[in-house]
Amino acid sequence: MTEQTRPESVDAKTAIVAFLRRTKKARFVTELSVAMQRQKLTADEIDRALSNLQAENAVMVRDHFCADPHLAGVDLRIAALVEGEDGADPQLGAIREIDTAWDKWLASYLANHRCG
Repeated sequence: MTEQTRPESVDAKTAIVAFLRRTKKARFVTELSVAMQRQKLTADEIDRALSNLQAENAVMVRDHFCADPHLAGVDLRIAALVEGEDGADPQLGAIREIDTAWDKWLASYLANHRCG
């Protein structure tokens, strides 16, 4: 079997959803990737699974930018499940989760990082 026909993409999608569901919050894609690599998934499998999950509207991934030159080239994407609770808008919930994760990280980064 070639890499494209292996069933890992289904396993990767399942693993990503399980990880996000287990952690119960949005996660940076880099964190998610580390967890998935522990399960022997490659970076390509993870990226392909994330793309498929986004196309299926199961996961939302939003990219962020920070003008700090120390973060040039750093993957600042954050992923969250698109699931609604108690009739809530699932996409709005995912956006809130992602924004909360970004705001917490950015506040911590700015409080602790000193350029100079």
